[in-house]
Amino acid sequence: MKLVAIFRSTRDTIKADRLCRENGLSCKVIPVPKEISSECGVALEFSTEDEEKASALLTKESVRYSFHRI
Repeated sequence: MKLVAIFRSTRDTIKADRLCRENGLSCKVIPVPKEISSECGVALEFSTEDEEKASALLTKESVRYSFHRI
């Protein structure tokens, strides 16, 4: 199972990617999976073990996101 975070904009995705890397969280920029949205865009894929850390960081930095498990 994968944990995928989607964001309101590509800019938010890039910001989240930078914040995660600066704070030692491993993530990967991926295309938004078709199971989540048929629109084009990018998302971040995380290890399910990092869900709480990623959620806390993104919330603290006021980055709007939603997690999806696929």
